Amino acid sequence: MEYECVIIGGGVAGLAAAMVLARARRRVLLLDSGRQNNLRTSHSGGVFLHDGGTPAAMYEAGLRQLRAYPTFSYRQETVVEAQANDGGGFGLLTASGRTEQARTLVLAQGVDYEPSPVPGVDALWGTKVVHCPFCDGYESRNLRVLALGEPEWLEHMREILPNWVDDIAWADPSEVARLDGGGQDDGPVVVSFSDGRQAEFGRVFAQQKFRLRDGIADMLGCGRTGSGDLETDPRGLTTVPGVFAAGDQTTGAQQVNLAIGSGHAAGMGAVFALSAARRAAASAS
Repeated sequence: MEYECVIIGGGVAGLAAAMVLARARRRVLLLDSGRQNNLRTSHSGGVFLHDGGTPAAMYEAGLRQLRAYPTFSYRQETVVEAQANDGGGFGLLTASGRTEQARTLVLAQGVDYEPSPVPGVDALWGTKVVHCPFCDGYESRNLRVLALGEPEWLEHMREILPNWVDDIAWADPSEVARLDGGGQDDGPVVVSFSDGRQAEFGRVFAQQKFRLRDGIADMLGCGRTGSGDLETDPRGLTTVPGVFAAGDQTTGAQQVNLAIGSGHAAGMGAVFALSAARRAAASAS
């Protein structure tokens, strides 16, 4: 079976794209590896209409709503190969050995977190250690906070973090030996500094570096911006006709609201592309 669109990635960007396509009565398949980074976070602050909800609950609600549309299909699969077909469209191979054919694609695989150089940061990530003031700043307003990162990032945080937090300390990773969670879900973060000092903080805002899950995009030859994100137009079209992209691979900022918007735009772009192809086929016949 050839799908009119296959979406790779089942985070909010992929779900949003799927909603647009399913409502346009397009045969759409969503393939998801289940590796969303924010599944480990305790809440999603500032998400429109879902403020404070868990990412898992958002994904569950999205899939529940999508399954009401008869042209929507979903499988938990990892795509390992993709290529453009000579006659148009795309062929995909999954880790389980299944092949799929699609007239258009939406890439929404997100990013991987790079491990922190500071011991203890990764173990506390998403609960006591966060990185986005727009997502977690308000919940930190009455806490003592440590901002932990390289000089350029700290300078950026000095400008914006005081919008939410009044009590802030600042540290370079070279100044911190390790972080400990204190043994309680709601307990403090115990920070051991390289000079032997220890201090307790209610939360740590730590610089986080990301790596695009870009293997499929590279196989297809999608171009990039100067910052390394996938290059797209306002409707999510990449430099490869028929291939759209959305979410953390395109927005430059890892925020749920932005991912939803970019997913909706990519879904619209795919609908427009499919409509144009149908008109062209009708004119040629």
